[in-house]
Amino acid sequence: MNIDSIKRDLLVKFPKFANIINNSNFIVDTNVDSVATDGKNIYYNPDFVNSISMEQQTFAFANVILHIASNNIVRAEGKDQVLWNIATDAVINSMLRQEGFSDIKNSINIPDAINYSAEEMYNKLLEAKNKKSISPEEWDGKMYAELVEEFTKGSEQKKTR
Repeated sequence: MNIDSIKRDLLVKFPKFANIINNSNFIVDTNVDSVATDGKNIYYNPDFVNSISMEQQTFAFANVILHIASNNIVRAEGKDQVLWNIATDAVINSMLRQEGFSDIKNSINIPDAINYSAEEMYNKLLEAKNKKSISPEEWDGKMYAELVEEFTKGSEQKKTR
């Protein structure tokens, strides 16, 4: 893994985000599972980054650059944080896939998200979550994963019709 190579690749693919790429601190953090941002800094787990291909590394870092560019941390205020992250990842990942980026296994993949803003995707997910009539305390990672799975299947069914 070479952060300078990743930055160069990002600058070629996203020249309009050069300011973000060049001014963000890329910080090693073994407490994050993969790659994350606080809206200014980019944190990455070197074990994760080294476990994926260079193309997938570019996908992962492009994802956080787009989170920063979209101001998603500030826009998350007052929202279900897990659901907001799913919604924003769904939209950003759909954009990256459409641009031909190599995907990462198990990343959020809701193909229809390309047709929505992050807020619209969040509201669709929130509506589906609320229909399940489960108290907020009972929601866990497995239930969020099932919710994403429902949306993914719905997107795939639309394609086959």
